[in-house]
Amino acid sequence: FEFNFIAMSAVFGAVLVAGAAAAARPNVLFMMADQMRFDSMGSTGNKAARTPALDRIAAEGLRMEWSWSSTPTCTPARAGILTGRSPWNHGMLGYGAVAPWYPVEMPTTVAAAGYITHSIGKDHFGWNATTDHGIAHGYQATELYDGLGSWNPKAPTHWSGEYDDYDKWFQSVMPGKDPEATLDAQGAAHGGANDGWNGWHGAAYVYDEQYHPTAWVGRQAVSFIQAANKTSAPFLLKVSFHRPHSPYDPPARVMNQFKVEDLPPIVAGTGWDLRFRGQPGDPIGCGPSDPDAWCGLMPTNLSNVSRVAYYGSVSFVDEQVGHIYDALVESNLLETSYIIWTSDHGDGQGDHYHWRKGYPYEFSAHVPMLLRWPQSEVGPRGFTAPRGLVIKNLVSELRDVFHTVVDATKALTAQPVLPFQAEDGKSMLCLLTDPTGQHCTYPLNPGPWRQYLDMEHSTCYNNSNHWNALTDGRMKYVFRAYFGDEQLFNLTADPTESVELSQDPTYATTLKLWRGRMVAQFESENRGPTWVQNGTLMQRSQGQTYSPNYPRGPPAVPNTKITLAQNGAANDQWTLNGSAVVLQGSDPLCLAVDGEASTGAGLITAECLASAASQSFTTVPAPTVKGAFHFIQIVHTTSKLCITASGNSVSLATCGASPADTQVWVDGASGRICADKLSGECLTAGTSWEEWEAHHGAPATDDLWKY
Repeated sequence: FEFNFIAMSAVFGAVLVAGAAAAARPNVLFMMADQMRFDSMGSTGNKAARTPALDRIAAEGLRMEWSWSSTPTCTPARAGILTGRSPWNHGMLGYGAVAPWYPVEMPTTVAAAGYITHSIGKDHFGWNATTDHGIAHGYQATELYDGLGSWNPKAPTHWSGEYDDYDKWFQSVMPGKDPEATLDAQGAAHGGANDGWNGWHGAAYVYDEQYHPTAWVGRQAVSFIQAANKTSAPFLLKVSFHRPHSPYDPPARVMNQFKVEDLPPIVAGTGWDLRFRGQPGDPIGCGPSDPDAWCGLMPTNLSNVSRVAYYGSVSFVDEQVGHIYDALVESNLLETSYIIWTSDHGDGQGDHYHWRKGYPYEFSAHVPMLLRWPQSEVGPRGFTAPRGLVIKNLVSELRDVFHTVVDATKALTAQPVLPFQAEDGKSMLCLLTDPTGQHCTYPLNPGPWRQYLDMEHSTCYNNSNHWNALTDGRMKYVFRAYFGDEQLFNLTADPTESVELSQDPTYATTLKLWRGRMVAQFESENRGPTWVQNGTLMQRSQGQTYSPNYPRGPPAVPNTKITLAQNGAANDQWTLNGSAVVLQGSDPLCLAVDGEASTGAGLITAECLASAASQSFTTVPAPTVKGAFHFIQIVHTTSKLCITASGNSVSLATCGASPADTQVWVDGASGRICADKLSGECLTAGTSWEEWEAHHGAPATDDLWKY
């Protein structure tokens, strides 16, 4: 659908009184991209980039030269923005599910202060299939395009998985058409399963550009601003573009503006990165045979198209940013509105033979960060920073967005249940009066700006990609947890991280300093002996997606029905232990057949008993192994029936000689067992959040961190 002013007038009207009382308070326009590299803007010196709108915001505001995404994949990065906390403190150490509730959330806090809160584009907060809406986290209204799900002509809506606002709008104007035909064609052409959400191939968008989700998000944002101009209530508007995340599919008009010879060359080293080329013995999932490859030396003709398409995707996003900026000007809101721009993470784009995201390296973790302040705030706030300021000696991170927004909206009366820690976010408004960061008086987290930044990511794509890191913008220290070894980079002398220095004796003292800092971090956070012992960082072959601070649902108990849920639900990590499938973190509980082992029987949790026939399963490799994943069938030992997915439930069914898609499971490195189809939903013993709230009421905020 398109923005409906009449429908939104109730939201605007509901806060008119609060808005009138706080008419002097500024608006906040928070915009972000998905998978946009820090160096893909012209303002960073990239002469190939075509980003005039973002460059204008940088020239009229502040650009943080050193800004990172601490956990550089989609969901944990967004949890940092939502909560203003470090990865360990908000609980997401890798790619999983954003928790449905947190004790303190940015839009909830701002809404409580009398602001309209509205989100357009990608939230990736989770989808409630019962209400057919995304989880809002305090946004009073959402218009979503999360870029999830897949085309299914047999389904009533022609779609499987999350069917969000863009998907519905597209079917209203292009009935019966596949909105992701570009990516589906790319996936099919290159050996995939008609799904290129994470593909490395590129192509021009197959429809008229007005139907592109990037254009749709831009139009919705412009419409919101035009409607907001008719009220006196201040707003927080989040505009989150899905692109330049895969698929790399800009309109041909934009894509044709770029030539590969004009782009910065791919960075390829001769040392630490050679194992990612996709040669025999390299990690699984590397190389051009996998359309969703996370690493590999790709054929030049194909990677050239991908890189041109990526730059085109960035440029098309920038065009929409320009339209949104112009709407602020035309609505006379520019000089009463803060503008923030960032991205959740970067994109390998072939550098060091890496694609996609989830790595500690600059192409993945280093993100843009722009802040434009309104003229109306200069005098009252005492801002002295010149426009066009570039801060090059302080490190910022996505967690700082929360605090900058809360500070800008003066929403400081909603005190957090748990106080923020020094390692949590800071308000960038501090830097507009003191660019040194030494005298930040922002009340929710006062004190000097951080000296260095913590980063980490649990197992992603392959066991080998599991790491912790620290950086101050000058040096970067990486502890590769799976191997138990280290990397050290001098970012000042070697900004592309081509020379790894951990074995260089001239850097021995520096290496020891950074290692000690990571030890001190783990000890101060009480991470425990699996992380650090007697001052020594421990090798960790098993990933850990969530810290104890993650606000989970209720713990699993015996006789809990096994269902399917999105990756990262409570109680969805398992260990295959002989013939038993054991729920991780339980006391202990095992997967069991519910009643007689016959066709249609469901599955439940049960106290683990070695002799119980109901708990004995055998895993059988599926005939087809694709990419980096381990595909299996799970067979009940006694009945010889297979665990089979159907909707959001699982049951036993006759095993097919050539397994149906619903009997093929991905045994993930993180412990999840996920359906190959059905949008990759995973076996879970977790009570749904809706059921939990229905039975217990909304949990008290001080209880949220207990589960």
